Amino acid sequence: MKQNCVTNFTEIKLMILFILLLVQIPKTYLISLIISIIIIISNGCETFHQQIWSTNSNETETVTLLSKFLQLDKLQEDNEKEEYDNEWVVEIVGGLEEARDIARAVGYKFIAPVRGFDNVYIFSKENYRKKRKADDKSTLALCRHKQKSSRTINGQPISMHVIKAWELGYTGKGVVVTILDDGMQHNHTDIIRNYDPHASYDLNDNDPDPMPKFNKMNRHGTRCAGEIVMTPNNSFCGVGIAYNAKIGGIRMLDGKITDRIEAEALNYNINYIDIFSASWGPMDDGKTVEGPGRLTQKAILKGIQQGRNGKGVIYVWASGNGGMQDDDCSCDGYMDSIYTLSVSSVTEDGTSPWYAEKCAATLTSTFSTDHYDKQMIATTDIENKCTGTFAGTSASAPMAAAIIALGLDANPSLTWRDVQHITVWTSDPIPLLNINNGWNKNARGLLVNSHFGFGLMDASAFVTVAKTWKNVPAQRACATIFPTFPKREINDKSVTVIKFQTDGCMGQKNEINFLEHIQLVLDAYYPIRGHLSILIISPKGTKTELLSVRRRDKSSAGFQHWPFMSVHTWGENPRGIWQLHIEDKSMANKAMTGIVNNITLIIYGTKEEPKHYKEIKRYRGKNEAIIGKQLLNSNMFFKFNRHLLRDFDTNDFMRDGKHC
Repeated sequence: MKQNCVTNFTEIKLMILFILLLVQIPKTYLISLIISIIIIISNGCETFHQQIWSTNSNETETVTLLSKFLQLDKLQEDNEKEEYDNEWVVEIVGGLEEARDIARAVGYKFIAPVRGFDNVYIFSKENYRKKRKADDKSTLALCRHKQKSSRTINGQPISMHVIKAWELGYTGKGVVVTILDDGMQHNHTDIIRNYDPHASYDLNDNDPDPMPKFNKMNRHGTRCAGEIVMTPNNSFCGVGIAYNAKIGGIRMLDGKITDRIEAEALNYNINYIDIFSASWGPMDDGKTVEGPGRLTQKAILKGIQQGRNGKGVIYVWASGNGGMQDDDCSCDGYMDSIYTLSVSSVTEDGTSPWYAEKCAATLTSTFSTDHYDKQMIATTDIENKCTGTFAGTSASAPMAAAIIALGLDANPSLTWRDVQHITVWTSDPIPLLNINNGWNKNARGLLVNSHFGFGLMDASAFVTVAKTWKNVPAQRACATIFPTFPKREINDKSVTVIKFQTDGCMGQKNEINFLEHIQLVLDAYYPIRGHLSILIISPKGTKTELLSVRRRDKSSAGFQHWPFMSVHTWGENPRGIWQLHIEDKSMANKAMTGIVNNITLIIYGTKEEPKHYKEIKRYRGKNEAIIGKQLLNSNMFFKFNRHLLRDFDTNDFMRDGKHC
């Protein structure tokens, strides 16, 4: 809402000093308060929630200010001490000169406009501590790697059929892929042929050259790039999956990592770049709950809505490396976005590697390894070298990006949702069924697993389906909200069951009959957050674990409007009664109680049936016996725990939900 301006800044400061005589305000907040008051009453004011954190007497204090600053905080912060950067991102409707004037008036330095956003600018102030250390993201949380060759399980080949895709004539020609990482050695013998400077930038040093520093901390991006575009037939490192694609690099992880840096990277040249590959995210420590900041969320949405001339940029994301820490990628807000394509890993034995995280947001998987004494991928390395020791889930993202590039070569008109549909439809679970539990068959007949998504990516199937693909119908979104939600207790003795109904916005313009993603937005408190397990059951009976126990997460912060996302009900009809089961599964034998304050169900999908649901047969008949056996095993959890459920009437469900 616009406000009338007060241009006498001396008068404003006198007013602030008068307020300070009446109320003691910590010095840490003084600058922020001055900025907030000035901007609130300045021309073209728009208010945003801004949380400023400081550490005082070993306690973390929060002051919520109404200001014009875009929120730099993550989707949710733990009640732990954080360091903050000296960079502020501010939206000022009045234009460039007014932004400069306001910066001078409040004692800040005007830096520059934020690339890709109108009326958004960067201010800085000295003596602010870092918000996030670069190595926290680029080394501890970003060691996500992969492997790509064919494997054999019990004498049966397990493969992603890349060579078959090449034989069909698809090599990534005309497709541009950019690696968001610590830089890329673009003059490498196996990369230089495909390097595209128009798809590259250095956000750390603010120049067009993404060349990394040549040290062990900055070789990750070069390794990821090689997997996609290594030059064939030159007897050097190997051959990339999409060896005729163009490759770019955004250097962003070798320095301060802020909301603005992430946003500029994800929004860079979005009408030129087709695919972004990101192998980074929050700390994979089993206790962090964190997601993209406000500006990064806006950048991703802009890329989806405007990128590739309206077809949407493809954001491919590695699912995480916190398996040994009992981490769950549902606590990673980048995974919980419906706009990212989350990729996990499969070992050469067809199992989930020890470091891989599970969650209901994982869409698909590619090869990786779980031991350094096993075969790993050969790819490019810094200093014009090759490496044969690349491993982990980081490289799963560029491998998936390369297969998608083959698909865009076959059909450039694919939208971001088409790509997700094709990934769901062509990922192959069959090679993984015999040796992995946790498979479920949803009401659309799709096999899905929290470790692998819909299976192992199949490049040949992907390009074959893509070639004749018909664009899916328009996306709809329908939210079921509860204005008068009756709070529900959580305790350590039984399962809290919440039943609610949705009609899928039937009869409205956003009616949904065929699901894609769902998001369960939860507001809940529990003394030890990591003890909680959350299960959702669709009207068709599909059971999905939205959250598993995270034993390292001792936080009492709970979940504050956290969007747990799932793809497990893909293709189902959403109408009917949903069930939410929340349980303390820690086995800690310590009496605890918590509360569910509110829930919202947001469903995404289409009113019309996508054509491929009728035209493509999903699984081969000879696998039905295997499928039946695996599904029997996967349902044991629910049967075993039925006696723990609180008694409830079959008609006792939330009736006051509103659909919009």
